[in-house]
Amino acid sequence: MNKFHSRLLTAIIFLIIIVFLCMGFMLGQFISSLITNNAMHGTSIEETVKQVWIALAICLGIALIIILSLIVRITTTYTKPIDSATEAVKELAKGDYRARTYEDEVSTAGLLGKSINIVARNIEEMTKSYEMQHDRLHTLIENMGSGLLFIDSKGYISIVNRSTNEIFKVDQDDLLGQLYYEALTHKEIVKLVEEIFMTEQKLRRQVHLIIGNEQKDFEVYAAPVLGAKVEWKGVVLVFHDISNLKRLEQMRKDFVANVSHELRTPITSIKGFSETLLDGAMNDRNVLKQFLTIILEESHRLQLLIQDLLDLSKIENKGFSLNLSQVNVKELLENSIQMLKSKAVEREIQLELTLDDESTVIDGDMDRLKQVFINVINNGLSYSPDGAKVEVKATNISDYVQIQIIDTGIGIEEKELPRIFERFYRVDKARSRNSGGTGLGLAIVKHIIEAHEGAVQVSSKVGEGTTFTFRLKKKI
Repeated sequence: MNKFHSRLLTAIIFLIIIVFLCMGFMLGQFISSLITNNAMHGTSIEETVKQVWIALAICLGIALIIILSLIVRITTTYTKPIDSATEAVKELAKGDYRARTYEDEVSTAGLLGKSINIVARNIEEMTKSYEMQHDRLHTLIENMGSGLLFIDSKGYISIVNRSTNEIFKVDQDDLLGQLYYEALTHKEIVKLVEEIFMTEQKLRRQVHLIIGNEQKDFEVYAAPVLGAKVEWKGVVLVFHDISNLKRLEQMRKDFVANVSHELRTPITSIKGFSETLLDGAMNDRNVLKQFLTIILEESHRLQLLIQDLLDLSKIENKGFSLNLSQVNVKELLENSIQMLKSKAVEREIQLELTLDDESTVIDGDMDRLKQVFINVINNGLSYSPDGAKVEVKATNISDYVQIQIIDTGIGIEEKELPRIFERFYRVDKARSRNSGGTGLGLAIVKHIIEAHEGAVQVSSKVGEGTTFTFRLKKKI
């Protein structure tokens, strides 16, 4: 713009000189004509000089007016639009894409301003579109359930989402801008990235990682990122946490194995004793009675197992529904205790019930809740020594009732507590089988309580006893 201003100033000076030359030439012609005319008419010299000065003043005034008009015209037409365009371009360079300048359809400067405005509008629209896409992509990357990691062509980590930070239990700053083989401490992932760099082929692989004190399983999708001209951009990795799927798969395998084992034991006993009887043992009445008693017990055990499996399958079915009614907590617990009173008396175990409010009522399925408390109280009796104590306590807390079943039995190790609600999981396998347990009772308990929108917790110390705590909503 400085060159433009210099050239414009030169043009104006040149124009002024031309105007003055023209006016001077015209003035000279006029003065010559005036002197000649005055000489012919005998006008005095003083009068002639006066007329010359008047003519000179008029000419200078006209020249000044013409020059000022031209300067104003040039400034308005060229200088102001160009200055405005200059300011608009400066604002655009600063990132203010809303800046606009003067425009018209007549002058070249006006057309320049119009072009600048069109460019500014296009840049503004492109910027808005880019920002919108960037925000959408950022939101998608940050909130996707899987971890995402992008490593550029030089091996530096340039994109990390929130899930990746949670997976590896690190801060984003610990990964961003770092070389992947220095930032990632798991050799399996480093080898996977190196393989992508070498082969430039997509990979899909399951990896087992130890993160902190946890063991995690991931399905990792890794792929090279190539530009429009097959230019190497880097590697992208997506981590899908399949730990729960692996756990469920293992539970399914354990369930099938346990069911097979539990069914095989009584069936084998029934078959073996039946064959023995058929081979001639039935002729001995004492042996016959003993074997038939064993067969009956094993049949009963088999029946209980099948019934528990059917109950568990029914409860886990989405179509399972409760027969809800108003259940008095005192009546529920007294009925449950009454069913096990004889067992407690037989083993001289003190079975007590404590209530802080005998009128507490909940919405629940009476039969299912009795199944829950009979099962847990029976466990307390089975795993407590003779002469011990099992206490059932109901307490009102805010809008729910808390029911605790406290025994002074053998207790459960802390590491086993998270697994006691699994199917077929037994703390003391030999004792559980001897007591006629199927290993499905607590799994059924948990599902029934959750179906009532309640909660169950367990606390225990080895050698001191176990406490089951249930929370059920009160009838409002």
